[in-house]
Amino acid sequence: MGRNLDDLIDGERNPRFKSEGESRIAYFLRENSIRYQYEAGVLVHSDYNKARIWYPDFYLPEFGAYIEYYGLRGRQSYDEGIKRKENTYSRMGLDVIPVYPWSFAEDWQGYIMKELEQRVSRRYKTLMDKPYWSQKSSTGYHKGSTRHY
Repeated sequence: MGRNLDDLIDGERNPRFKSEGESRIAYFLRENSIRYQYEAGVLVHSDYNKARIWYPDFYLPEFGAYIEYYGLRGRQSYDEGIKRKENTYSRMGLDVIPVYPWSFAEDWQGYIMKELEQRVSRRYKTLMDKPYWSQKSSTGYHKGSTRHY
């Protein structure tokens, strides 16, 4: 992939984005104080359950989510790769927000923020559905309490 240690180290301060779309997304994230790691490696089990390291475009550690910019959509081999990636991400349980070139003609910033909100809400609901919380409600501590001990 041509990634060397200098690029990985310098990438935190001065990443070299591969497209205008990635640059726009990075600018939006920075402007909204959303921390990200550019092309952080993630271990996936892709085709035939082989372990591979993939590099989604943006990892958002505060949200445990990724943003993948599919800038060349419309080419058959690239589209097949998108399907493979999306299937693998789904199977692995990774939260990946897809962004396409035509997204920029619409409210793409609102789309990203809404997707993040839905993912955070879904995780919170999953947490609150755990047996721990139903047990706590009978002991006086209940869901949604703002008291911290």
